[in-house]
Order: sequence, then structure tokens, then C-alpha cells
Amino acid sequence: MAAALRRVAATMIDYGLIMAYAGVVAAVYVPLYLAGIKLIPAIDGLGSRILAQVVAAAILSVPGTVWLASREWSERQATPGKRLLGLKVETLSGARPSRSVALARTALRVLLPWEVAHTMVWNQLGWPKGEFGPRDLTLAIVTYGLLGLYGLTLFLGSGRTPYDRLCATRVVRA
Repeated sequence: MAAALRRVAATMIDYGLIMAYAGVVAAVYVPLYLAGIKLIPAIDGLGSRILAQVVAAAILSVPGTVWLASREWSERQATPGKRLLGLKVETLSGARPSRSVALARTALRVLLPWEVAHTMVWNQLGWPKGEFGPRDLTLAIVTYGLLGLYGLTLFLGSGRTPYDRLCATRVVRA
């Protein structure tokens, strides 16, 4: 239980840092938007929703994912949150994860749930207010299902999550 709580706390620290980055992005984007420079198009149809999500992912989700993964493939094998809490990521043989393994692990852990949730949000922006359709319900089930599965498996058995199992990694004390 303590190991799982330590991992949750490490994730909160890392997400706090990503939110600080999002704040910097907003501090740059809002003045540009107010000046009439719109990097994300108006949401007026499926094509513009897809383009808006791709632009937002390129600005926030993908850089955040790559940054977290780069910390796990580094010599320290840990994101800032993991480092602060004395954890590291290793392969099942105890080695440092390769770039591709760290990227895959972080994409499954961070990018997949984020982008499914963002798809739901962008889809909601295209509907009349208050309408929540079958597509939205499916996206919500997938998003919260992934988060629930990840959280549940953290507290059960060995604490290896689905993304750890798929990438043959584990989180251990540094």
C-alpha cells in the first residue's frame, strides 16, 4: 500500500510540473489569442475539432509525455516526482529502460488517457450545451476505465500496472 501511495504522490508531483508548463503555454497563448492570432481553430465541425485536438496535443500532451519518458530513460531512471520519493523505473532484468520502452510506457500511462479524455472534451465543444451522446459516454467509459484500471492494479498484487506489464517494466525503490 505504501509503495502504491508513493507512486500516486510521485505522479501528482509530475502532473503539477506539467500543469506549470500548461500555465506558461496559457500565458503565451492568451495574449496571442487576444491579439487575433488563433493557433487552435474555432470548433465548428468534426474537421476543426480534430485539428484543434492535434494542435493542443502537439503543444501540451506530446511534449509532456516525451519529457516524462526522457526522465525515465535517463541515468536516474525517474521523473522528478519519482526522484523526490525515492523511486525509479527499471526493466524486469533490472536495467534502465530504453528510449522506446520509456516512450511506450509513458504513452500508455499518460498520453492515451489524456487524449481519450481530450477527445471527449473536444467532442462536447461541438455539441449543443447539455447534450451528452453515446460517443461521449463511450469516451468517458474508456477514460475513466483506464484510470480506474491503472489505479486499481497499483494497489493489487505486485503493483505492476497494465502499462508496466505491457512494457516489461516495474517501479522500485531507488
